[in-house]
Amino acid sequence: MMKTCSIRWTSLMAVSHLAMVTTFATAADQNSELWGVAGEKWTPTSRLPDFSQAGYRRGEEPYRIPKETISVKDLGAKGDGKTDDTEAFKKAIASGPDKLILIPKGRYVLSDQLEIRQPRVVLRGDGPLETVLLFTRPLQEIKPTTAATGDGKATSAYSWSGGLISVGGSPPHKGTKLPVTAEAKRGDLKLTLAAHSFKEGDEVLLTATDTSSQSLLAYLHRGQATDLSPSFKKVISQVFRVTKADATELTLDRGLRMDVKLEWAPTVCLFSPDVMDVGVENMGFEFPAEAYKGHWEEVGYNPIEFSQYVAHCWVRNIRVWNGDNGPFISGWFCTVDGILFGADRRRNFTGGISGHHGVTFTGSDNLCTNFIFETMMFHDVTVDHGATGNVFSRGRAMDFNMDHHKSAPYENLFTDIDAGDGTRLFGSGGAPGRGNHTAAGATFWNIRSKQGADWPEHFKLDAMNLVAMKMRGRDIKTPEGRWIETIRPGGITPPDIHLAMLQKRLAGRTPVAASATVASPAGGVQSWKSADGRTIEAQFAGLQNDQVTLLRSGKSFIVPLVRLAPESQDLARKLAGGTGSP
Repeated sequence: MMKTCSIRWTSLMAVSHLAMVTTFATAADQNSELWGVAGEKWTPTSRLPDFSQAGYRRGEEPYRIPKETISVKDLGAKGDGKTDDTEAFKKAIASGPDKLILIPKGRYVLSDQLEIRQPRVVLRGDGPLETVLLFTRPLQEIKPTTAATGDGKATSAYSWSGGLISVGGSPPHKGTKLPVTAEAKRGDLKLTLAAHSFKEGDEVLLTATDTSSQSLLAYLHRGQATDLSPSFKKVISQVFRVTKADATELTLDRGLRMDVKLEWAPTVCLFSPDVMDVGVENMGFEFPAEAYKGHWEEVGYNPIEFSQYVAHCWVRNIRVWNGDNGPFISGWFCTVDGILFGADRRRNFTGGISGHHGVTFTGSDNLCTNFIFETMMFHDVTVDHGATGNVFSRGRAMDFNMDHHKSAPYENLFTDIDAGDGTRLFGSGGAPGRGNHTAAGATFWNIRSKQGADWPEHFKLDAMNLVAMKMRGRDIKTPEGRWIETIRPGGITPPDIHLAMLQKRLAGRTPVAASATVASPAGGVQSWKSADGRTIEAQFAGLQNDQVTLLRSGKSFIVPLVRLAPESQDLARKLAGGTGSP
């Protein structure tokens, strides 16, 4: 029998944040030399990468929820834990785009993969314990595959990929790929092209491709690349919005993540994914409570995948129980917000491990926030296959693992995390011949753990940032090498550097999310109390996706709703005129 939890989900989320540092600063808090108090020490060329655009719609918009609704129960689903409801779910998904598909309270038996290949489809349950999807067959049984690990062990591709809810589309690059005609530096805001037809407001995709000498890989690893198979050829991309289009020059909305060299045959084309605004929310996934057979023995009890061809999609408020893996996110600007992993005791393998990968990012500019691991996976969170500009924030785990799985993950962030015991923080996998565990720019900021950590020597890379971690040893601040600031974990401001960067980028204008909630700052100056009892005076400016925007001294800043005391949470919802979540 599959386990059901008697603790309310809202309680679990609240408990996970009691130990987290709030965004209210104290006199004892310290600042990083990479950021300062409010970003005054940061520039686009800084060794601290820009993470401000991670997540759905770059953190600027509320989720786009379709107005037309359809219920799986209207199409024959029973939700009684016995009847196979697969066909009702497939009919709902096939009803076309622009649908909010409601999955009322119940336990729904499903025996096949659910594929979403069109935009603006949202699957919404009544809560992770109220709406539960019971998949009875793994992906290996539904769509058998053969694969091998990096050292030749036979296994299934679903050991590290695939989802029983699969969201995909066609390649997002559209039109002619135009060559870049002049070199540029990391942090630059301009690209030079020959004649083009791009205009202000277009989204464009910059792509660079490695040479036979692997000079791009050498650059991404800042000259310290190791273990490179001659067949490993790197391609790296970045998406921009065009803010100005001249005859031969594009001005971009953010700095380049990398140098642009002509030897890497850089090109620019339109970025226009055909599958966007797909959401999976407010539901649980439960899989059979079978004993976990171990690493690479997984058969595909995986809840969700977003392919590399989707953008601006989301997963929120879900529970994964007895999963082989969690979500695989390969797209662009996607968000996983509020996810809990757990397992029955009979599921556990040696050492309490119950699965392979938790949340895996292989795409770019994605965000995973508000996560809880009440079990251990071999790899709790993973960056792999060139994952770039992704963020993991505001999470809790028993003994957290930040897996860097080789293949040049670049400039990824881990911030404001309770890592529990901290005995396996940097334990990482990956196939031979795929380089170091990570390329440059990996940043670890405000990671709290019981045990102290050492620099991850097995990464064989110096170009990383470790700020406010429990470290053995002293500060190291080498401009082009290692960077360690031994600020007390939990004693740094800002505690979440991603949110601070988002706030800085949106400074000077009201965030779109806030303006969608209220027309103007409401209620005058109010007293706001943090969850640990500290107060500030500020004016309410909006509530969206459980983020409160406040105005103080003419500046806006963002506070996660869970960081506020209950009475201040109620005040924010009242001023927003509702719950604050679409």
